[in-house]
Order: sequence, then C-alpha cells, then structure tokens
Amino acid sequence: MINPFKALDDLIRVNIVHRKQTLSMAGNALKKQYGGTAMGWGWAVFHAAFYILMYWFGIVVGIRGSRFVTLNDGREIPFIIWFLPGIIGWFLFRDVLSKGVSCIRKESHLVNKIVFPIETIPVFTVLSYTITHVSILGIVFLIYVFTGQPITIYFLQLLYYIPLFFIFCCFVCTLISTIAVISRDFEQLVKSVTIAFFWFTPVLWDLSKLDKRPFVQLIMKANPYYYFIQGYRETFMGQAWFWEHKYHTLYFWGVLLVLALFTAVLQKKLQPEFADVI
Repeated sequence: MINPFKALDDLIRVNIVHRKQTLSMAGNALKKQYGGTAMGWGWAVFHAAFYILMYWFGIVVGIRGSRFVTLNDGREIPFIIWFLPGIIGWFLFRDVLSKGVSCIRKESHLVNKIVFPIETIPVFTVLSYTITHVSILGIVFLIYVFTGQPITIYFLQLLYYIPLFFIFCCFVCTLISTIAVISRDFEQLVKSVTIAFFWFTPVLWDLSKLDKRPFVQLIMKANPYYYFIQGYRETFMGQAWFWEHKYHTLYFWGVLLVLALFTAVLQKKLQPEFADVI
C-alpha cells in the first residue's frame, strides 16, 4: 500500500534536488523546439499573437459580437482588453494538455537511463511552456500600458498566480503523461478533448451571462482551471484580490491537494513499468 503523503514528499524532493538540471532541460527544450529558425523563441510570441488576432476577428468582426464588456463595477472595456488575460492562460494550459501528455514518451531515451530522475520530465516540460507564458504576459502588460489601461497594485498578485499556475500544470502534466505511457488511447483522448475543454471554460465568453443558470455557473466554477481565468482577469482589470474569494480559494487548494496526492501515488505505482512499456 502506497502512502500518498510519502509519495508526494518523494516526488517533491526529487524535483528540488534536481532543480538545476530541470532548469537546464527546460532551456534545452525551448532550443530544440525553435532551433534552426531565424526568429527562434520569437515564434512562440508570434503564434500567440496570431491566435489572439484570429479569435478577436472571428468574434468581434466576423460574428459581430459585443465590442465592449461590462465589468462588475460598471466599467466598460474593449473586448480585446478583457479577452487577453483569459486567452494567455489558455495557451499555457493547452500546451500542457496537448503536448505535455506525451512528454514522457517523447523523452524515452531518458526513461531508459537508470540514473535519470523521470519525475522531472513533466516539470521541465511545463517550465519550458511557462517561460514562454511569462514572456507573453509581459507583452500583454505593455499592451495595457500603451492603450492607457490603469496599472494597479493588483498586478502584484501575479506573484501568487503564476507560481501556483505552474505547480498546478506540473501535477496535471505528470498525471496525464504518466497514464499516457501506459495507454496510447488515453493520450489521443486528451488531445481530442482539449478543444472541447476550451469552449467549456469561459475564455471567450463571460460567465456572468449564465446568471439565470446558477447550477451551470457552479459547474463551470468547479473546474480548477477557471480559478486562473478569473484570477488573471481580476488582476489585469484591477477588480479583486484572490483572498476576497475565500471559499473559491479554499476549494481550489483542496482540489490541488487531492490532485497532488493522487498524481504522486499513480506516478510511484506506474513508473517501474515505464521502461518495459516504452
């Protein structure tokens, strides 16, 4: 019987001990992904900007949706300004789901090395995505500055949301990539439902529009990823501190603890089989 708290402690300890190696591997992953291109790392930012432009054109221009969004405090802001904080969080989570699910399989040469800490593979994979994510956040911040949006003290809570988002994504990536080693069908399933997950979360639309369907709202808020959509938007819009949503915050941390314990146990149980399966 695997002790979940002992398994989680082991998982965390391995990543702490090999933190320098993890940072180096994340850098190598970025170089490998954009190596041989003239723009290099700039392609990550270009891809994000291109997708944002497409979504904006499709919704605001194409289907003539609302060009402005009304916030809880009565302010009206352009749709693109409201849209940016939600979509940049999605880019990171999308990469974790669609690419991170196969990260252990892709690094099979490392799995077969007895001395290599397999537990770090999902972590350095997510770290490479997070480095790009932080760069895009910086660009969005500059957009807010140049468009005259207020820069408030609420931006300080990015120091809370970014590390927490990274930790959450690490556990998600570890969980799905561990299962995907054993089942290729699961890998294909995750890649297939990623786009459905996007439309199911309020990235493109405002959850307050479901005010007449409180049960549906509750289901949406139960999705732990919604915590970051809400947090990023309230940070950039200068609306609220994370501790003002005390019940939602407590719920999220509870979900994160359960996710961490379950992931650690499953990873400890299945890891000995990786070399035989890959």
